[in-house]
Amino acid sequence: YVPDDTHYGPAFGSTEFIVLRGRKGVTDNDFAFYLTRWNEFRSFAIAQMSGSSGRQRVPAESLAGFEVPVPPLPEQRAIARILGTLDDKIELNRRMNETLEAMAQALFKSWFVDFDPVVVNALKAGNPIPDKFADRAAHYRENPDRLGLPEEILRLFPDRFVDSELGPIPEGWEVKAIGELAKCVGGATPSTKNPVYWEGGTNPFLTPKDMAALDAPVVLDTARHITDAGVERISSKRLPAGTVLLSSRAPIGYLAINEVPVSINQGIIAMICDGEIPNYYALFWAKNNMDVIKGKAGGTTFSEISKKNFRTIPALRPSDAILDNFAEITGAFYKQIVENAGSSVTLTNLRDTLLPKLISGELCVPDVEKILEDAL
Repeated sequence: YVPDDTHYGPAFGSTEFIVLRGRKGVTDNDFAFYLTRWNEFRSFAIAQMSGSSGRQRVPAESLAGFEVPVPPLPEQRAIARILGTLDDKIELNRRMNETLEAMAQALFKSWFVDFDPVVVNALKAGNPIPDKFADRAAHYRENPDRLGLPEEILRLFPDRFVDSELGPIPEGWEVKAIGELAKCVGGATPSTKNPVYWEGGTNPFLTPKDMAALDAPVVLDTARHITDAGVERISSKRLPAGTVLLSSRAPIGYLAINEVPVSINQGIIAMICDGEIPNYYALFWAKNNMDVIKGKAGGTTFSEISKKNFRTIPALRPSDAILDNFAEITGAFYKQIVENAGSSVTLTNLRDTLLPKLISGELCVPDVEKILEDAL
């Protein structure tokens, strides 16, 4: 969908797409877009599907038979504006979260990959700097204050490097298997044929499919829920809030932290961080080491990393003081990400509630505008 007021060029689609446009003078194009989001329209379209199993499509001409209420153009535009306002806010939250996550990732890379504070301290002390960090040293040699860290944090970092199995690392830091730094567990799927595990379930049950749908690395709820009996069928039971979650297959690489207790299926590895490292460190460690994680995967039908192989991956263990400061800074970012994600869920639910009521005429525009004033 391309709004009328943008400057995008022509768009092209494959035969998998149906193009719908508002008829000039009859239907506003933005209003037509929201008509396609209406559940009644989607249900009608699905009912028109034809073709062989696995290759079913909706014939474009079949949609012409769907009858819709068409209010006057000014009202159509008002409805589209209301719904668009909610979508704009949801998109703004997504972009804010993308920026906050990038800021946290940049801090992790600076402290724990490029070792910028250690490079600066080594320059001040006149200690040798490994060739690997020569470019970073040149960057800070002329102006050590360019790093922008307060002196009390800079003092937490050492001023020299030592060799390790991971290459040069800051003196005093350790290399340990991730399985030593976090409790790494997996999950399972209770039999879907047994209603005891599913009917009336209230416990969130997370799968890689849920993680694929996330706009931010935050799990607030899941598509499916299991009963207490279902939870008992999973060895890892119910994972506490704050667990770092990694999809281990189909595909490998989705990452998130749950804000509510969840149970997981066999396609996820969970890192319970209850002492050695904070969960934010584990999250960005996994994000930064994804190539290594994927390199440990096996499988013929699809790539998958086992818990056994995952647990042996080496990771750096900085000092407690440095980890605490990192957790404090990134924790503030993550708190805002969670708030934005929660706001987007509320706004999405509001939009999806208002959409059919506005289109059907059950609610009129002035009443909804008052609702939006209170919501936004």
